[in-house]
Amino acid sequence: NMGEEPLSSRPVIIGAGPAGLFCAYMLAKAGFAPILLERGEAVEERQKKADHFWKTGELDTQSNVQFGEGGAGTFSDGKLNTLVKDNHGRSRYVLKTFVEFGAEDDILYESKPHIGTDILIDVVRNMRNEIIKLGGDVRFNTQVTDLRIENGEVSALEVNHDQWISTNTAVLAI
Repeated sequence: NMGEEPLSSRPVIIGAGPAGLFCAYMLAKAGFAPILLERGEAVEERQKKADHFWKTGELDTQSNVQFGEGGAGTFSDGKLNTLVKDNHGRSRYVLKTFVEFGAEDDILYESKPHIGTDILIDVVRNMRNEIIKLGGDVRFNTQVTDLRIENGEVSALEVNHDQWISTNTAVLAI
């Protein structure tokens, strides 16, 4: 069962795309107070950067269509893969979670579910706020630049070339 095994440090999730966002959400729900790191910006600021790029061609190399909260698929108009052969119900859980955080409930029964970037931005922001409410920490403009390995295990992560976060639990959701 999750939450029953104590950790000696807070878990750190690297990347706030779908995998990292759900990992942080599940860990926060289980009481582990995760730290979610994202090299790009929060989805609201990221939207502004993407719009600026599409209008001017000027690319922000750290926060753009590929990097930032929500992941690369955020600007693909919110099309969802239903994973029809998902025997474990994980896809259904993801869709229900999206509805819980603001998506229309038709994604639960449509054969080709679609949220749309405009709504997905709200869903991602709402999930972030819930992670924080549950004791998690979400840090933007925070790129992992090195790892410290001691006795064959991760002991710390360097971020932005100048700060270290001690942890022995790191999830690479890049």
